[in-house]
Amino acid sequence: MPNITPEVADLVHVAACAYMADRCIPRGVRFSRDIDIEVAVIARDVWTDDLIDATAELLDWLTGDNWHFTVTAAPDVNFQQALTANSGEVVSLLSGGLDSYLGAIQQLMGGTKISFVGHKDTATSIRNAQVQVGDWLVQSFNPAPVYERFELTQTVRRREPSSRSRAFLFQSLGVASSVSLGSGKLIIPENGYTGINLPLRPNRGGALSTRSTHPETYRRLAEILAALNINVSISNPFEWMTKGEAMASVQELQPPPGWEETASATLSCSKLGGNWFSGSPNLNCGLCVPCMVRRATFLRAAVQDSTTYLFQTLSGTQLSDLVGVRRGDIEAVRYAIESGVDVDAIDSGTWPSDYDLDRVESLVQRGLDELSLLELP
Repeated sequence: MPNITPEVADLVHVAACAYMADRCIPRGVRFSRDIDIEVAVIARDVWTDDLIDATAELLDWLTGDNWHFTVTAAPDVNFQQALTANSGEVVSLLSGGLDSYLGAIQQLMGGTKISFVGHKDTATSIRNAQVQVGDWLVQSFNPAPVYERFELTQTVRRREPSSRSRAFLFQSLGVASSVSLGSGKLIIPENGYTGINLPLRPNRGGALSTRSTHPETYRRLAEILAALNINVSISNPFEWMTKGEAMASVQELQPPPGWEETASATLSCSKLGGNWFSGSPNLNCGLCVPCMVRRATFLRAAVQDSTTYLFQTLSGTQLSDLVGVRRGDIEAVRYAIESGVDVDAIDSGTWPSDYDLDRVESLVQRGLDELSLLELP
């Protein structure tokens, strides 16, 4: 098995440092923070000012903050033992979410020899979803696929819940695993509509729209990988599909029994916290934007959704409180459905050069059409 290079070890170290800083520095009155970190790297000569700036700009783009890096030379370390993974031809991220689960089925049904990589978060709900997805995949496919989950958590109490830098860490772990296996291929399954994540209404622009799997994120990451001489290509089989289209395409493959129930066990919610409404803290709430997209996915694909959503378990004042807290998301979705795709928002957005914006417009409209299948409170 090939060992990882100093540059790969540095990539994971930088991403991990950023993730720790992100989780430990709370946001103040304004959303954006100024974050300064000092990172020790092994391949110091590779970390030019341009590469440092590109990394800071990627994190600026992902988190909505202002990042500043200082890079120093690390002492001699046995970096070759920093990360290993089991053998496989391709690496695919498997997060416990619905899209990566659908991607796993698609690849396994196609006969791809693959290793799955996950990141253990501190949230019980995420860990539970990963375990259920992993168990079903192992029981349903022969030979059983490998699913390696890496754990990285801070020793101090987490002070910031958003952690938008987690995408960079997760992707870096996938890159490192791909290099370790000698495959040079990393698959990140995510439906294109959610990846683009166009603001639903004008006042939800900027940092309020997450960019974890945006095409521009992958362009910037590819730029960093090239500067580090890391030869890993990243692909997304669902890039031009809505979430419902992705599920429908997998359904057509006739996966093994139990795939629908396992799909319902995945996690999509961006606003966990049912305990604030006297409910379970581990349930998809059902009323945040990712949850509404998820619910529409099952409707579009005509797949039974056996997910227990938080809003379905509440009644009376508790339900009213939850709906009230999610009212901004609900009205934003309603506004977007009624207004249709915002071409001006697409034209003014940040995209890789020569990205097909006409195709983006069609994809976003199809995503809104799926959302229109929901009955909104």
